[in-house]
Amino acid sequence: MVGQEVHQLPEKYDHAWSVGGRVHTGFLMNHHNNMKVLNENNPYAYEIFIARATVGEKPWQSFYHNPQYGVAYMLFHLGSPSYLGNAHCVYPFLHFSLTKADRVASLNMRVGAGVAYVEKTFDRFDNYKNTAISCHLNAMLSLQVEGRIRVADPLFLSGGLAFSHISNGAYRKPNSGLNFVTAFAGARYAFGRKRVVNETSHIGIDPGKRWHYTVYLSVGVKSYSVADGNRYIASGLSLEASRAHLAFTRFSGTLDVFYDTSDYAILREEEVETSRLQTVKPGLAAGYSFLFGSLSANVQAGAYLYTKFREFGWLYQRLALRYEVTNRLNVHFGLKTHLGKADYIEVALGYRIR
Repeated sequence: MVGQEVHQLPEKYDHAWSVGGRVHTGFLMNHHNNMKVLNENNPYAYEIFIARATVGEKPWQSFYHNPQYGVAYMLFHLGSPSYLGNAHCVYPFLHFSLTKADRVASLNMRVGAGVAYVEKTFDRFDNYKNTAISCHLNAMLSLQVEGRIRVADPLFLSGGLAFSHISNGAYRKPNSGLNFVTAFAGARYAFGRKRVVNETSHIGIDPGKRWHYTVYLSVGVKSYSVADGNRYIASGLSLEASRAHLAFTRFSGTLDVFYDTSDYAILREEEVETSRLQTVKPGLAAGYSFLFGSLSANVQAGAYLYTKFREFGWLYQRLALRYEVTNRLNVHFGLKTHLGKADYIEVALGYRIR
């Protein structure tokens, strides 16, 4: 209309990079009675990180409110100088804004996965009370919920709660794992060239409603007990059917067939009459995936349709990261568990047949 003023939303800008640090203190969760001996002191940690901001160049970035991605190093004093010592942790992460990121105060969440080097491990003679960690090199998972306040344009103060998990995924026993809950306080400083933030690049994306069918072949290595001392191969064959839910999320159903060589060995040791074929475990699982370009995070929960080895029950879960090498081929790296108890670390190749 002639003479009518057109109003446009102001452009938003964000610094390309940020660095920061945090101080943690908290407690070790004693999910086994024999872990109480590890509570010598309160655990604490020092953390530094560097992160890069996404500004909506790709549609998945604006769909997830333009998260930051980065890498963190944590020096973790585990609270048990006699049995555990310290842990040196390095993990990449994604940092999501749960509220408007440009506000003075905001709520955020950080999810990360990496490696942790634990100084002291289980030894049947010199460190037999440490039943939590038996390998120096372990996997580390981190979940942090952060409240943040902007003090000045480049400077932010933050505080929140964090959950950290360290274990070897049952590669070597004993492996009850370490679960820490900590409170933290820290600061973040943003720097670098400011870039225009695009908050709408995902709008209009049609995810499509076609089903994808993908075959996965997986393998893992595990231990059963300290007394046994052997390592066993666990393998799986899976057919997954998935369909888009939102622009960058998918839901799925999976038919699994597992073969774990430790099941046969343990049943024979317990003098249970069985065959290797009878230790094959079919299962059905439902899952949900979050897509970040070629990378995706997948969560699954399932139940065995048949299992002769019932020590771990009928239910199983998976937490996995997947990376698309091509449109049809992807690499899957995850952790298979039974109600939070690690079964084994799983590596798989997936091929989409449709």
